[in-house]
This record gives sequence, structure tokens and C-alpha cells, in this order.
Amino acid sequence: MHEDGGPAGRRRSGAPARLADVALAAGVSTATVSNVLNWPGKVGPATTERVRQAMAALDYVPHEGAVRLRRGSSRSIGLVLPDVANAFYARMARGAADAAFDHHYTLILCDSADDAEREEGYLAMLAEQRAAGAVVAPLGAGTARLLRLRRRGVRLAVVDRAEPTTQSCSVSVDDVRGGRLAVEHLLALGHRNIALVNGALSIRQCADRYEGALQAVACRPDARLRQVNVATMDAESGRSAASGLTGADAPTAVFGTNDQLAIGVTQALLGAGLRVPDDVAVVGYGDLEIAPYGPVPLTTVAQPVYELGRTAVELMLDEIDQGDRHEHRSRVFAPELVVRQSAPRVS
Repeated sequence: MHEDGGPAGRRRSGAPARLADVALAAGVSTATVSNVLNWPGKVGPATTERVRQAMAALDYVPHEGAVRLRRGSSRSIGLVLPDVANAFYARMARGAADAAFDHHYTLILCDSADDAEREEGYLAMLAEQRAAGAVVAPLGAGTARLLRLRRRGVRLAVVDRAEPTTQSCSVSVDDVRGGRLAVEHLLALGHRNIALVNGALSIRQCADRYEGALQAVACRPDARLRQVNVATMDAESGRSAASGLTGADAPTAVFGTNDQLAIGVTQALLGAGLRVPDDVAVVGYGDLEIAPYGPVPLTTVAQPVYELGRTAVELMLDEIDQGDRHEHRSRVFAPELVVRQSAPRVS
């Protein structure tokens, strides 16, 4: 009954189990328990299993501060996103969080608010707190800034932007292909006067989707593509942009380079008395949760956003585990067209 105040007695008293309690329960030294926690390769499988069973029986929780000092880093990783309220980044964060949880890491969510100075501040804090690594969606972070983070000992993976494998792992979507898919679909429906509602071309994804759209119309000499750029890629900007797409030379189709823009365009067109898709077809980009539930279910280009977040964390954790044996990889996902009522297929 362990009346001697051993491990079981300690647990009944409510005091948290110590490393020494685990060692006593497993019949090993405290050094062996420490090795299981920090350098499991040094301990045989049978002993490791015995120690882990003792930890489970005692509800033992390692002291993270001590583990961090021994390892030189913590079991936390940072996820730096430009806007966590954005549905695209929220889905990406879910993928990253699931991967971190599955590998027993804590995920620290950092919202840079699309501000370069704030983004850099988060990167510095992650380094100061000895985070094991960081996954960054670098809307503002340049390569030099990310390299400074790596030099401070933080493992790094870039998400939603392709990077040279000499620098880091990266996970992205082939946005040139995605832009081409959207406009090729509109061309196949017979549209030749097409408007592109886009964000700033300084944003890599916007530039790539525009490039794909240009590639599509280049194959059709009778087709015309005009671009309308907006400062913010939200539904309000889409509504404002659509106000300039009416009149004698109005386009018969609009490609919004994200779903929010496309839904805003659709709202404005319907408000002006036009029919979607009978008068104007609309295609979006992203296939976010809102896409099927807009004023007209939205034809869009789907991105595997959850997989972007999950894969980025897994690549970064592979670098933590493999150390110098790790080889950086650039994973590029292919987008897919999802056809709904705003630009249906020809029957």
C-alpha cells in the first residue's frame, strides 16, 4: 500500500511526481529517466517502455524549463501568419496545430497583422524563447530576415511561398497553374472579355495568378483580359471594383483572385440588376468555407490549405529530428477547379 510515502503515496497527497519518483517506480536511475526524456536513442526499448509506463502511472509531466535548458530549445513551435481572422489562414492554422499536437509540440500562434515590423518582432521573440522552430507565412518577411532567424538557432519552414531549398523547406501552391485554370474555364464557356480583380502585384500569389491568367488568354488571340487592382483583398474591395465593370464595354466574366473578392463582385453585380452567371460569370480562388454559400454558389480554384499548414510543420519537425542529415524540400501542391453555379460547365 506504499505507506512509506513512496511514489503512490506522493500521488495521493496531490503533490506532482518528480523525476526521482519515476526512477524509483521504474527501477532505474534518474539519469536513465533523463535520457528517455531528452536522448531516447541512448536507452534500450524495454527500459524506455518501463520508464514511460511509470510516467503514465504517476501522471509525470517533465519540467519544460529544465528540458529547454538541456536541449537548448523548447517543445514549442511558432506559426506566424499575416491575419488569423482570415479564413484561409485559419484553415492553415488548423493543419499546423494538428501536426504539432500529433508530434507532442505546443503551437504558438503569432498574428503579424500584415505588418512587417510586428512580424519581425514575433520572429525575434521566438528566438529569445528558444522555440524549436517556426513556420512562417511571410507576406512581409524578406529572405534576409528569415535567414537571421535561422542563424539564431530556430529551425524554419516557409508556407504559402516557394523558397530556394538552399535556405529552408517551403510549402506552396502552384498559383500560376491556378490562375490559368480559372481563366481557361471562362474561355471554354465562350467568354472573351474577361476582368481580373486582383490584389497588389507585389504579393507573390497575386502576381502568379495574374501570370497564369495571361498564359490562358495568350492562347486565344480574340480574348481580352483587363486587370483591376485593389488595396485590400476582401468582399468590400470586390464590391467597389465591380462598380467599374459595367457599361457598354462591360466584361462578360470576372476572375477574382480570392473568394472574398469574387463574392463581393457577385454581390455588386446582382445589386446592379445583372444576373450571375447569365449576364456575367464569376470565378474565385481558394474554395474557402464561404464559397458554396455566397449569393450564388461560387466556382473557384481549390487550394489544399489544411495540407499546407500540416505539411509545413512536418517538414520543419523533420529538420529538428534529423539535424544536419535533413535535406530541405520544396513541396508544391496543385490547385483544382471546383465548378458551381457562378460559372457552370456547358451542358
